[in-house]
Amino acid sequence: MKKALLILIVISFTLKIQAQTISYQNWPILEHADTMPEYKGGRDNFYYKLSKIHYTFLDRMYGCQGRVTLMMVVEPDGSLSNLKVVNGFSAKQDLEILRVVRRLNKWKPGMANGKPVRVLCSTPINFKIVEPS
Repeated sequence: MKKALLILIVISFTLKIQAQTISYQNWPILEHADTMPEYKGGRDNFYYKLSKIHYTFLDRMYGCQGRVTLMMVVEPDGSLSNLKVVNGFSAKQDLEILRVVRRLNKWKPGMANGKPVRVLCSTPINFKIVEPS
C-alpha cells in the first residue's frame, strides 16, 4: 500500500514537470513572416465569427459606428496574446471584442525559415448600425 502511494506521488510529480508550458515572451515579435498566420477555420470563417460580435447597447444608442482595429500576436503554438483594441468606441465594446476573439480556435502559426514564430497581426472590424426595415 505504501509503495503504491509512493509510486502515485512520483508519477504526479513527473506529470507536473512535463505539463509546464513554453513561454514565448523572450522571442522577438515579427511584423512579417515567410508564411503569415492563418485562422484554422479559414479567413471567411474568422470574419464570420467577428461579425457575430454584439454591438453594445450604449454604442448603438449613441450612433457609434466605424472601424476599430484588433491588434494581436499569434504565438508559435497558434494561441493569441497581447490582444488590444485600437480606436475602439467604448471600454465595454472593447471588452466584448476581446471576449469573442479569446474564445476562437487556435491559429496556424506564422513561419520563418521553416520554424514557427511570433507574428504581430492587425484586423479591422467594421461596425455599422443597420436600421430594421
